[in-house]
Amino acid sequence: EYENRALRDIQLEFVFTKAYKEVSEQTNSSFMVDDAFLGEENALKARYNGEGGAGNFSLCHGDLHPGSVMVKTNGGEDAQVRVIDPEFTIYGPAGLDVGSLLSGYVLAAVHQCYSNDDEGEKTKAVSAITKGVVAAWEKYKSVMSKGGISDEHMREIEVETVGYTVAEVCRTALGHAGGRLWLQFEDAKVKEAAVESALTIVKKCMTARHEHGIQVLIDCLSSL
Repeated sequence: EYENRALRDIQLEFVFTKAYKEVSEQTNSSFMVDDAFLGEENALKARYNGEGGAGNFSLCHGDLHPGSVMVKTNGGEDAQVRVIDPEFTIYGPAGLDVGSLLSGYVLAAVHQCYSNDDEGEKTKAVSAITKGVVAAWEKYKSVMSKGGISDEHMREIEVETVGYTVAEVCRTALGHAGGRLWLQFEDAKVKEAAVESALTIVKKCMTARHEHGIQVLIDCLSSL
C-alpha cells in the first residue's frame, strides 16, 4: 500500500540500472563494470526494492541530494531547515538517504579539485568538505544511537551508506544524473580527469566499505 511502486520503479531503472548498461570504454580507462561491481550494485538495488531481509523499512525521502535541503541561517540565529521534493518517498534501507546526501559532498570535493587553480584554496575547500562528511555522519550516528539503534545495526547502516553514496557518484560520473554540474567542465581534458577521479573513488569504496566503512570514503577525499 505504501511502496510508491511507480516512482520506485523509475529509480530502479535510472539510478540502479541504466547507467551500468550503457557505460562505455572511453568513460574511464581504469573503471570497469565487471561482475564483482555489478554484484555490489545489484545488492544495493535489491535493498532499495525492499528485498534482502530485515532492516530496510525506514521511512526515506528517497532522493535526498543536497539540492533537496534548504537552509536559512537567519543572520546568526537558529537556522531553519526545509526538505523539498518528497515524491520519491519510500520505506527502504536506512543508508539510502544519508548516502544520497553524502554523495553531494563527494562530488563537490571532486569539483573543487578541478575548478580551483590555487592549490592552497583547493586544499582548504576539499578539507572543509571532508570535515562536513565527518560531521554529518557523526551527527547521524549519534542521533540514531540515542534513538536505540544498536552498534551492530549501525555498522550495517554505515556499510550501506557508503554503498549508496558511491552508487550516486558513479551514475553522475557516467553522465546519468540529468543536469547536475559537479563534473561538467568546458575543458574536455579537465572533465575527463574529474570523471576519472570520481570513478576512482567509486572503485576504491564499493568493495572496501565492507571492511572499512565510512573511513574508506574519508580517506579517498583526504587524498584528493
